[in-house]
Amino acid sequence: MKTEEKMMNIGYIRVSTNSQENSVLTQKEMINSYSKLHGIEIDDYFTDFGISGKSIIKREKYLELMELVMEGKVNTIITTSLSRWSRNTLDLLNSIEILKKYKVDFQVIKEQVSLKTAMGEFFCSILGSIYTLERKLTSERTKDVINNKKMNGKVYSRLPYGYDKKPTNELDIKGNPKNVLVENPLEQRVLRKINRLRVKGDSYNSISKFLNRNKYTTKMGKKWTKENVYSLLKTDRNIINSSSVNV
Repeated sequence: MKTEEKMMNIGYIRVSTNSQENSVLTQKEMINSYSKLHGIEIDDYFTDFGISGKSIIKREKYLELMELVMEGKVNTIITTSLSRWSRNTLDLLNSIEILKKYKVDFQVIKEQVSLKTAMGEFFCSILGSIYTLERKLTSERTKDVINNKKMNGKVYSRLPYGYDKKPTNELDIKGNPKNVLVENPLEQRVLRKINRLRVKGDSYNSISKFLNRNKYTTKMGKKWTKENVYSLLKTDRNIINSSSVNV
């Protein structure tokens, strides 16, 4: 006699920054407390590290989870906030339709929304639109700040990987020598290797293991992590111009 496969209760976690408020530990503790309070036993956690919520394309664990949903293997999904699930309105609406179709109990701790009612679904879509707008406004503000610094020759707080600073004969308003960015040959080779590996399809984790295996270190002389690799590849190369950017 064939035994019916147990449907799973999943905790979903997404971390895009080093913020303690949204750390893996914080989100996991919230989901644990919530699930115990509601008598739900979590079978597994799916965690996307260092990934933005603006698209589902690079969110490996999210995609893996949705595959399980469409295989009819998921009973409940609990996440701490709708912003952890998605910051893209279209992706959110598509996921809602899939979760409803496969009768998944989708529970969001912070906003306390439910897909069991038409009002809950509507509230979900409204919040999704708000988070999408918030993400876009934050992106615009960040670009404005960077462009303003470029135009005014202001200092970047952290020296980007692949570059060193070189003093010039020019002085800043305080009378100190101005610096410009110049390429670091070794780090540039590492950058090219990282990009080739990523284009080939290697994960951030496998790239970090490759770098550590070959004794390459970060700018701070530390071992690489998948979060480091993700942040490096995410860097806007337009802010790095070795002939004109003062540091």
